[in-house]
Amino acid sequence: MKKSSTAIIGACGEHYVAAYLSGFQLIVAMPRGGMPGFDLLVTKGKSGHAIRVQVKTGTQSTRKTREDGEIYLWSTSYAAIDRDDEYLWYAYVWLNDWPNKENHPEIFFVPSKTVVDCMKECRENNETWPYFWMTKEKAQEYKGLLGLHMLCDALGNHDM
Repeated sequence: MKKSSTAIIGACGEHYVAAYLSGFQLIVAMPRGGMPGFDLLVTKGKSGHAIRVQVKTGTQSTRKTREDGEIYLWSTSYAAIDRDDEYLWYAYVWLNDWPNKENHPEIFFVPSKTVVDCMKECRENNETWPYFWMTKEKAQEYKGLLGLHMLCDALGNHDM
């Protein structure tokens, strides 16, 4: 199969996350034309505030390192450091060969503070190609429903 462009891969991740969140009765808006710094606006309903979600999608988001063992990683700009905000979250998506295979994508909902800390470490280490990364063990805290519950707590939605 022909290799997809990064724009198509990114759109695939954005739509997948939007559908996932909508399936849990959250209201999701996809701003037209893309907004700098976020891809989705998420709220629980008529009252409360919205959370901005920046979606990062990867097709090869796992690696094994000598120091840390198996990790997940996604290319993430150093601009994330300046976006530390309790109302900004990241949805990191590993497509996991979906839709070509029966595997489903994995989604990790990560607060911006966690991303900022990782990106600061990358900058201190003078990484040319910055990546947000986490060990497979640490990633379990943010994966799927666990991460979604944290995001909903940030929205003030304790009814999930």
